[in-house]
Amino acid sequence: MAMAKKWAALLLAAVLILLPACGNRQAQPETGHPTLIAHAGGAVYGYRYTNSKEALDTAYAAGHRFIELDFQPTLDGEIVLIHDWDSMAVRLLGSDGQRTKEAFLSSETFSDLTLLDLSGLLKWMDGHPEASIVTDIKGDNLETLKRIREMAGEKADRFIPQIYSYDQFDSAAALGYERIILTVYRMEVEPETLGSFVKEKRPWAVTMPQERLTEELLTAIRTACPETAVYCHTVNDLSFYETWEPLGLTGLYTDYFVPDRWPYPAIAEDRTE
Repeated sequence: MAMAKKWAALLLAAVLILLPACGNRQAQPETGHPTLIAHAGGAVYGYRYTNSKEALDTAYAAGHRFIELDFQPTLDGEIVLIHDWDSMAVRLLGSDGQRTKEAFLSSETFSDLTLLDLSGLLKWMDGHPEASIVTDIKGDNLETLKRIREMAGEKADRFIPQIYSYDQFDSAAALGYERIILTVYRMEVEPETLGSFVKEKRPWAVTMPQERLTEELLTAIRTACPETAVYCHTVNDLSFYETWEPLGLTGLYTDYFVPDRWPYPAIAEDRTE
């Protein structure tokens, strides 16, 4: 009897150990800072900026776990994924101009691409539990981030919002976002001011167009907070990364590079030591 109880206890312990790995439990997104972030969903069929389901599928299959997407408001106040209602609308939909969500989603598309609204993106994320989404919001940034937080539920922490000014940081943090990226493409920045902001707020990352990267800005960020990553966008030139990475650049927003064929580590080394 004692031996039977012993074996029963061992069996119960084994079951308890295995339980978390069973069932429908979602995997957690990768931690750390990637060296590559797929830009606008990543290229698909050789085309950039589509923000389409096919682009997401292609990026994920190639190893991307951090994907930047463009969010635009529709005429009826909904949220859809499209870079702009001008040239990209012409490319994807055949004509420019903002549409309602229904008209957008039901449009015939270039190369038969599948368009997504926020609900469609969240459904896609259900099937790709390691993906984190970097937002590039073209409308009201904070209001859209609030909508995403409300609709995403337990997936909300897998969104990494970009903010477009120093004063948006506290509001985004108050919504519950912990990984926040300051993107400076809409700002004028000075190394001293940027360094002071980074030192005080400690954002997850700062990103900037490649033509605006300078050693002064890079040094200001890294000196203020070594844990804050620095990215450039949009970069499809390997020599750019190889030139700037030794100086402190973390990684790239890219259309074409993919982690599965990237000659460097997919996750940047910790520079805090």
